[in-house]
Amino acid sequence: MDIQKKLNVLIVEDSLASYKAIVSVLQNFGFSIFAERAEWKAEFEQRIKDETWDIIISDFYLPDFDGRYVISRVKEINPDLPVILVTEFLPEEAASEFLNLGAAEFLPKSSIIKLPFVVNRELEAYRLKISQKKAWDMLVHGEELLTRSQKISHLGHFEVIFPEKNTLWSLELYRILGFDFGEIPLMEKVWSLLDPTEHEHIKIVWEDLLKDNHSKEMIVTLNTKVGKKKANLWLEAERFEESRFRIFGTIHDISDLSELEHSIQLNEQLFKGIFNNSSQAIFLLDLQGHVIRMNRTAVLSFERDETDVQGLELIRSIFSNSDQESIKKLTYGMKLALKNQSFEVFVSYSLLDGREKYFDCDFYSLTDSSGKILYIVLEAKDITEKIVLERAYAQSQKLEALGTFAGGIAHDFNNLLTPMLAYVSYLNSEWSKTETNEAIQKSLPAIEGISKSLDRAKNLIQQILTYSKIDNSISKQLDLREHLLQVLQEVRTVSSNQITLFTDLGNEPAYVNADPIQIFQILSNLYENAVFALQESPNPKITISLSKILYEKSELLHVGFMKNTEYWKLGFADNGSGILPEIIEKIFDPFFTTKGGKGTGLGLPIIYGIMVKMGGTILVNSSVDKGTEFDLYFPAWKTML
Repeated sequence: MDIQKKLNVLIVEDSLASYKAIVSVLQNFGFSIFAERAEWKAEFEQRIKDETWDIIISDFYLPDFDGRYVISRVKEINPDLPVILVTEFLPEEAASEFLNLGAAEFLPKSSIIKLPFVVNRELEAYRLKISQKKAWDMLVHGEELLTRSQKISHLGHFEVIFPEKNTLWSLELYRILGFDFGEIPLMEKVWSLLDPTEHEHIKIVWEDLLKDNHSKEMIVTLNTKVGKKKANLWLEAERFEESRFRIFGTIHDISDLSELEHSIQLNEQLFKGIFNNSSQAIFLLDLQGHVIRMNRTAVLSFERDETDVQGLELIRSIFSNSDQESIKKLTYGMKLALKNQSFEVFVSYSLLDGREKYFDCDFYSLTDSSGKILYIVLEAKDITEKIVLERAYAQSQKLEALGTFAGGIAHDFNNLLTPMLAYVSYLNSEWSKTETNEAIQKSLPAIEGISKSLDRAKNLIQQILTYSKIDNSISKQLDLREHLLQVLQEVRTVSSNQITLFTDLGNEPAYVNADPIQIFQILSNLYENAVFALQESPNPKITISLSKILYEKSELLHVGFMKNTEYWKLGFADNGSGILPEIIEKIFDPFFTTKGGKGTGLGLPIIYGIMVKMGGTILVNSSVDKGTEFDLYFPAWKTML
């Protein structure tokens, strides 16, 4: 059994049926469960102390206490232990209150199917936090040892980044050189302390370092304010990008040489190794929230240069484009860290190019041996791929549920509509013969209205049946470009003369594995939606394009669940009314429509289901009053087999 799937869970629940349902859904997910139930407050107090739990799952309404007490009591005993509220008859807007109290997640009992995903996420985060704290204890100890060792042995270090010439000095280097800590670090100030002959020599060595990656060691004399000091100067150049490199160096005051030199070097490497090789993005902050250091993972994950944000306030610089809810949580986390309390928060992050990322963040403080807070640490785990996969899974579950629904009742409902349509048709033909009967003539509009409603109902059933047949479609290798041209020819025939249609399909065959009927469904549904959106546009325009892209050089890189290396990208854009930001995430939900009685809400969900079945996807980008673009990605075949 995978140790990650073993789960010790305390379920605080007065309903035995709910307790069994929770255990069952977790076991079905693959967890090996050791579970106990606490119904009364005394039972809860006893069990929370008797066992070592991985997670707490609690109802809110309990016989002689409630969920607030559960959260506060768990946080007193173990602040990092996740508490998940699973309850009913409680408004979702109360969720933020429980999250601020320290709950990991809030779920209605009607959404218990989501519980395994939440438990899996919180369990992974909890176990990771335990291992990270051990690593950080080691890191803090190493940093403290490094700082003290440098002071004892009079060893300072510096780093210069080229071509910007950004320079960092350690605290001990300021002391060795005799400069105030507020002095701006510049290497020219160091060289000004050298004797003239050594100054000329260091210029030559420095120029050689700039040309090639190597190291150099020498003994120099420093003319400081407090007198002459003999120092061992060690320099090393390192190129980390094609046009960027750094020079790292140490100045060791050997006027009174210490035997700790070797241990200092080891501890310095220990500190750099743990900090830079961590799989988590780490920000080291001062007590005002300014960025002191960020490790390599943070630079890669947040796509920000350390030199660009060093000295800036974390939330106002790194997270300046995040939503207000995320900024509020981060601010709260900083306040708790300043009180020597840890805080975990889920936030969204907007990259400079507009892409969205999601992070699980931990705030906590680093203290000295007396308990005084020295630094604030923010650790961030990139969970973007997991969020995308969860959303894709939820959408596929909707499609599967709708397919089951269709298979169960759609055919029977269709059979009921058929005779109704026949009877209405019969009435139309019979009553039209009696043109002189005034009462019959007055009822004809009603008969016509019934007929139209029945036609719409039949069309809706046909759409639902299309859902149930997505998995039964017959795919074959075809030239997507050729089929698009055929469909476009049909579209142009019935297209409104007011709409301008632009196409750029290239000249290269676009081989894919698809059902030709479904290709027609995709384009016709997109076209109908575009026509509806262009009703109020003074200059209606539709643009359709086809191009081949590489996965690693496209926005698919951030989707996270694609398998192919090459895709055919079909772009379908209009300059219509656009989609409101608050509903854009709902457009692929079955039966969601903005067309009122004119739409079924199944067009886009059908397209989504077809694309996922083919191993592709569909992405949307829209601006209100500017238009909407759908990008469909078909797995590419190099040749027709």
